[in-house]
Amino acid sequence: MPILRIIKKNNLQIGIWNITERLSQFIKLSKIEHIPKFKKKERIKEFLSCRLLLNEIAPNTLITYNKYGAPEINTDDFISISHSNNMSAIIISKKRVGLDVEKISEKALKLSSKFMLKDLHTPLSKEKATLIWCCKEAIYKWEQKGGIDFISDIKIMPFKIKSYGTINAILRNRKLTLNYEKVNTHFLVYICK
Repeated sequence: MPILRIIKKNNLQIGIWNITERLSQFIKLSKIEHIPKFKKKERIKEFLSCRLLLNEIAPNTLITYNKYGAPEINTDDFISISHSNNMSAIIISKKRVGLDVEKISEKALKLSSKFMLKDLHTPLSKEKATLIWCCKEAIYKWEQKGGIDFISDIKIMPFKIKSYGTINAILRNRKLTLNYEKVNTHFLVYICK
């Protein structure tokens, strides 16, 4: 199993999976009786890798989804799930969590005007645009209520990219701190509060 890492610190656990298996290998590993019918094999692998990560961190835990489509588990813990280009990640904690993982690419840079004001983060590179997108997605998942405008409701404060660190943000009028790290060719961002 290519679990890249299990992170345990403070009140949280994160599992990161590098998806290299064939679908048949995932089906054997997972032992899940009912697999949703997705159009793409990659989506099934993402689904199964997240369940395997959860089983590694919190055995016998089941995932359901609330009315906003956010995942929940059958314990007192909170969960957030993300996947992007052959990488899956989950986070669980007693505190509310939001997590996102994104492959660093030109896509976030090209679409940046749809989720951020450019003049706040100049010069804007594909790395910085991807990390800002990741932060906003993690906040959106943490909030779990929908109805968030990524440009006007979430402000990411200026920062310098490192291999890991924290980024300050504001959701409407609430100050938040996000943790991030570069994992291979991806950024992983999470909030636990």
